[in-house]
Amino acid sequence: MYDFKTLSAYDFELLVRDLLQKKLGIVLESFKSGRDGGVDLRYAPSADDSLVVQCKHYAETGYSGLLFTLKKENSKVNRIAPNRYCIATSVPLSPANKQEIRAIFEPHCKIDEDIFGLEDLNNLLTLYPDIERNHYKLWLTSTTVLERIVHSDVYSQTALLVESIQRKAQRYVQNSSFFDALKILRRHKYCIISGNAGIGKTFLAEILLLEHIRQGFEPVVVRSHISEAFKLLKANTKQVFYYDDFLGQTGWEDKLEKNEEQSILDFISYVRVHEHAIFILTTREYILQQARTVYEKLHAADFDHAKCIIELGSYTRRNKAHILLNHVFFSDLTPEHKNALVQKKSLLAIVDHRNYSPRIVDWMSGVQNIRDCAPAEYPNVFINTLNDPEILWRHAYRNHISPAARSMLLVLYSFQGSVDLEDLREAFEAFRRLEAQQLSSMRAANEFTTVLDELEGSFIRCERNAHSVAVAFHDPSVRDFLEKHISINSDQALLLCESLVFYDQFRGVFTPHATLYQRNPTRIGEGLEDNAIVSAALRTVKRTAKNLVVQINRDGTARVLNLISTNLEQNIVHAIRMSNDLPSFERPSFIVQVLMHEEKRIETGNASLSDLPQVISAVKSVPEVADACERLIDLATKLYEDADEYEDLQQFEDLKNFIKVAPGAIGEDRTQAVKTRLNEEGYDIFDYHISEADDENELDELDNLATDFEQTFDVSLESIHERIEEAKEEIRTRIEEPQDDWYDDEPKQATDADDSEIVEMFGCLSE
Repeated sequence: MYDFKTLSAYDFELLVRDLLQKKLGIVLESFKSGRDGGVDLRYAPSADDSLVVQCKHYAETGYSGLLFTLKKENSKVNRIAPNRYCIATSVPLSPANKQEIRAIFEPHCKIDEDIFGLEDLNNLLTLYPDIERNHYKLWLTSTTVLERIVHSDVYSQTALLVESIQRKAQRYVQNSSFFDALKILRRHKYCIISGNAGIGKTFLAEILLLEHIRQGFEPVVVRSHISEAFKLLKANTKQVFYYDDFLGQTGWEDKLEKNEEQSILDFISYVRVHEHAIFILTTREYILQQARTVYEKLHAADFDHAKCIIELGSYTRRNKAHILLNHVFFSDLTPEHKNALVQKKSLLAIVDHRNYSPRIVDWMSGVQNIRDCAPAEYPNVFINTLNDPEILWRHAYRNHISPAARSMLLVLYSFQGSVDLEDLREAFEAFRRLEAQQLSSMRAANEFTTVLDELEGSFIRCERNAHSVAVAFHDPSVRDFLEKHISINSDQALLLCESLVFYDQFRGVFTPHATLYQRNPTRIGEGLEDNAIVSAALRTVKRTAKNLVVQINRDGTARVLNLISTNLEQNIVHAIRMSNDLPSFERPSFIVQVLMHEEKRIETGNASLSDLPQVISAVKSVPEVADACERLIDLATKLYEDADEYEDLQQFEDLKNFIKVAPGAIGEDRTQAVKTRLNEEGYDIFDYHISEADDENELDELDNLATDFEQTFDVSLESIHERIEEAKEEIRTRIEEPQDDWYDDEPKQATDADDSEIVEMFGCLSE
């Protein structure tokens, strides 16, 4: 049973209208909410025949509050004198309650059946399921959705996220983008939701996630890498996969790891041919376009047919007004602030503003964000924020937080995502020490902890458990603001550059363009000297911050997990690519200095055999360091030849990759030994991985790897290819077809809202 608490007064009135129109077989007119003269809905086919419906959404106040208000309505109803007067309320009503209410409005309210309480409205929803379906906020926030997760295997990962989405869903307003996305998902099985920052991409994706949970799909939320989706893929289970900002929040450079673009395409290929899987992705449109110009595989992919672009034009005037109303209605704003918005001039100026966006509406309806704003000034402050959207964070950044807090935000900006608390502390301390030296300023005791408390809940969020804390920006728009702020403040850009501790920070602010291998100047500011950049790279290349992800436990607590961080080899590859932007006479010296770290790592036996071929490939692209490249290959060759007896498939793959970048380096004895081993035991080496593969894409990768081995080591692995084909057939037979529970037809809408309808919509704020 629904309690209707997730509906605003306007939403509730629309629901009552649709239910009574269906029950009575008539068309009801809507009138102004709030101070409405006793009328919300009316049916008047003639002057002497009228039916009036009063809607009272008093779910929070209960029967006593409802009765108190109804008694004040009596005089208004007598003045209207309808032939029939009905009341619909979200309050549960007993037979005695209905008799008491009817007595107030006699003779206009003639029978108890014309008084609809909570139970009556729920009964009508049972009779008319099409109306329940169209009023999406009812089922989006129902306990049924969460219960389906509680009984699934992925509860610990998604329950808290779904609860969070359900809390936000009371502010959601369905528009054409929802139905466009559903149609794309039905046709192509995956959908990339793109658009500008703050337009509502993530919210739409989250609502689509809830819709598929309602349909019986098991949710899987991909947090940091597409490999998470492959690991949780089940061949015989209906699953919906959700990957928010799959190309990063500020640019494709800070997101995709090695070969991840191919893995994403592989996963898309899988869901397109398997009915039990759905894939929802989000990204900013400009980031998607950048990535497609850089990654050849993404450029070749035909994404356009499966793209749902959200633009301001996707929102009608009614949509925008409804979004504003829901945010304000469910906010903690004072009644005086809410009432100030009801003025026609201000209201229409907000709804029709060229910079209108759901994110700004969300910000301006937060009481903590307008704490210095008097009610009378609230509409003007709202409009001024729309005039200059950066004011969202700029005003608070300049006026509401301490200088030390501003420093922490700059340091956090330099990391690419969530950062371990202790890593952030070290980077913050380095920045503040340098800042104090240059500005001859004093620092407070316990500064880091004080600043963390100051920022948490507004600019940043902290996810804790008993052992670790991960820190991240509270909202992507904070990073957007800092991106522009630091690009025009070269002194702070230089200070940040000179204080970097971890290469993760360097990667975050000096990421090369993967096509031209150029750093993106807008990430750190124009005009920095090359020596400052070189010094930062050399100083940090050996330091890697922890790679964190937050996992939600069954009891609702957050568990911070340490994933595999980037290693020296990956940092060196990045540094070499970045160095292409340096003057030609400086680049060789820089690369040689960087490679000295790798040489020491090889000599101590700590180099990554999986990533070393990438280093060699990057170095070979710079002819000026050919001697250093040969020295590196000689050292690496000894490492591969001295490796323990090859046992695991990964070891064979590492050797194969090294042979490709350094042909002739590996001796004939080692090559022959590997060939013999593959001929004799290749089937057993591959069989474990084949049996563990969850989908055909993983099997295709193993098939391609077997082909590479055949070419590199001159062996025949036909039995492996046959085993892979058998495994593919086994997977195909396990697939269970999902029930067809789609509905992708948008409810028919009347013409868009005019000025009077928008003003009337907000009448409920005056009650």
